[in-house]
Amino acid sequence: MDIAPSGFTAFKDAGQASMAATRMLFAYWRDSHRGGLPLRRTEVDPSALKPILPFLLLGDIEPEPFRVLFRLIGTAVADFSRRDFSGKYLDELGYDTRDSVEWADCYRHIHAHRVGVVGINRLSFADGGHTSYEFAILPLQRDDDPAGSFIAIESYAHLSEFVIPDLTPVTERRRS
Repeated sequence: MDIAPSGFTAFKDAGQASMAATRMLFAYWRDSHRGGLPLRRTEVDPSALKPILPFLLLGDIEPEPFRVLFRLIGTAVADFSRRDFSGKYLDELGYDTRDSVEWADCYRHIHAHRVGVVGINRLSFADGGHTSYEFAILPLQRDDDPAGSFIAIESYAHLSEFVIPDLTPVTERRRS
């Protein structure tokens, strides 16, 4: 996968993904388009995505001021983040000591270009070690905005659940 320095690239073909779960989500997203528009977040069929539900994130992108709201976080995402951040905004979360990707850049890109992204996030452990996982963020329609919501996946089924205690947790940023 050819990843830009920002950690992600436009996701235009399932073959760009190395993980089966990421390819499954991309195929569902692509096949759900109607009239060139993606489905709405409220139209996502959980039964069609049952094998990958624990790895999914759903939310909204608010353009002015730009903010990302996580509506639902899968159980595996909450475990690996060491925090369930459902109902939180991206700018309320501290992830910069553990993640190599600047998540706001990914969400700005999908909103501005109306295209999904796929990439690799390098995770830092509390002891200084590293591992990585594949992720994808795909736009969903909200009201008249074809990229006002999103569905995303973090594909780390290949990582052992025993690494969770060693991961640096996602934190809440202190408000100034």
